[in-house]
Amino acid sequence: MRTKLIYLLFLVLLSAASANSQGVAEVVAANGQKHAVAGKDRTRGDNEIVVYTLDRYRKDPPFKNGVDVYVVGGKVEAIQDRAGAVYIQNKPDPGPVASGKDGVVLSANGEARKWVVANIKVGEAVAINETITAKNAAGEVIPAASIPCFAGAYYRKAVTSFDTWTGIAGIVKLGTPKFDEQRLDPAKKQPLDNFSVYMGGNAGGNYEVDAGLTWAFTTDASGKLSERRNAWRPFWRTKTWNNAPNHAEYTWYPGETVQIAVYLVAPKKLRLIVADANPRPKKMFQVDFDADGFAPNVARQFKRVNAIDQFGNEGKPVQPTKAEVTGAEWLQTILLRGAGSEAKQIPMDRARFTDMRCSDRSHIVVTETNPAKGAEKVDIYGAQKK
Repeated sequence: MRTKLIYLLFLVLLSAASANSQGVAEVVAANGQKHAVAGKDRTRGDNEIVVYTLDRYRKDPPFKNGVDVYVVGGKVEAIQDRAGAVYIQNKPDPGPVASGKDGVVLSANGEARKWVVANIKVGEAVAINETITAKNAAGEVIPAASIPCFAGAYYRKAVTSFDTWTGIAGIVKLGTPKFDEQRLDPAKKQPLDNFSVYMGGNAGGNYEVDAGLTWAFTTDASGKLSERRNAWRPFWRTKTWNNAPNHAEYTWYPGETVQIAVYLVAPKKLRLIVADANPRPKKMFQVDFDADGFAPNVARQFKRVNAIDQFGNEGKPVQPTKAEVTGAEWLQTILLRGAGSEAKQIPMDRARFTDMRCSDRSHIVVTETNPAKGAEKVDIYGAQKK
């Protein structure tokens, strides 16, 4: 039955967008400053550096809203700041940078252009370093053995490598939160800890998205707001925080089983789906939202997270708390790779993710139930349990 339920959700996923990724590289300036390279011999996107062979550059040079750098043998021979001339100095477009028989051209736009102007000079050395990535037999980039924790919360994160992933989906039995009554906001008398179970991803290493369920206030039939957060409701966070409307049809409770999916539907656009995990869901929420970093040819990472969050504490050491959330169980987790009806649905087994237990493992209890399907129980305790 569980396999059938996840399949029903994935009938909706057939519109998933194509978003290929090319090899990762970086430009290193003479002063030691570095910037990621987004791709090679392709259309340059916003805030990107793209490397062009001379043949491709001469046939199809980038638009004038950037800066082009001609590099031969690791040395900068010429720089043509077309955007600076046209849009800052109000001069005519000087055209593509002049080039000889050898070398390559770096072309940068937006924030990447600013980096080039600030760090790369004619006559100085510049390096373009290719990053060699380890892959498994299926051609997937192998996830990192470990990743540093981000301070400020207690959480368990299962996170993929940066690769050509196009989405993630799973079935989860929702856990039961418990507040620490000694940790309350002095003015509002509300708990300083909260809870979330969600998915999301990262594009290019610098554009993060969270989307799933957060512990939230509800309203009763008369429209009165609950005194405390008491149910799970959808949210998504890119540059801003967004919540589903506070309606009963978008509200779930501890012990209920739901399907959550986050996946690409078009370049720079993601879709979040939360629905009852049954063939005919009575409750379902869906939203498409802008995710500018998730552009074509940018490597992507997807994740699954259970957390005790702490208000106003991001980036700081976790605060001691007796808050806990127990009884959560992932029954199945699937990664998407590819586009549309051709997208592969790949189990998120233990070989396809980095296991993060933060702030340290003593607060997180993970019980594997079916590792091959990405199935496990997750309990999180502010007070150490092991």
